[in-house]
Amino acid sequence: MKTYDMILLDFVRNVQTDATTKDLITKLRNQLRYYAIAEIAGRPFLITKNDQVIVNRLKDVKVGDVLKLDRVRELGSKDYTVKGQPYVNEGFYDITATVIEHPKSKLIQIVKKKRRKNYKRTIEHKQTHTVLRISKVDVNALD
Repeated sequence: MKTYDMILLDFVRNVQTDATTKDLITKLRNQLRYYAIAEIAGRPFLITKNDQVIVNRLKDVKVGDVLKLDRVRELGSKDYTVKGQPYVNEGFYDITATVIEHPKSKLIQIVKKKRRKNYKRTIEHKQTHTVLRISKVDVNALD
């Protein structure tokens, strides 16, 4: 049984591109550098090739894993931009990222206090992060 998301994803992948979109993608491919606004862990990041992105901890990945980013809101260069509604078609681009490390942030101290009750507590916390290196940002050729 297919869910609504699966049906919508099949529809997005099978969408026929018109001549203006093909022309725009061809012009975009002729540019030297690309950028993308990609959603990673639910937050948008402006990325280019060889960028390092620090996101909240991704639990299911290990150091050295290669991730394919499939939620791209915008793809462009200096002269041309393709905006998705809400996302750009996955057939237009190829973006991969490599997991570099899982560091912890510096120690954060949180003080809880209630006045006139002789209640004071200090809570210490280190947030975990994941560092990604964007290894590939390419625009695919359309047939």
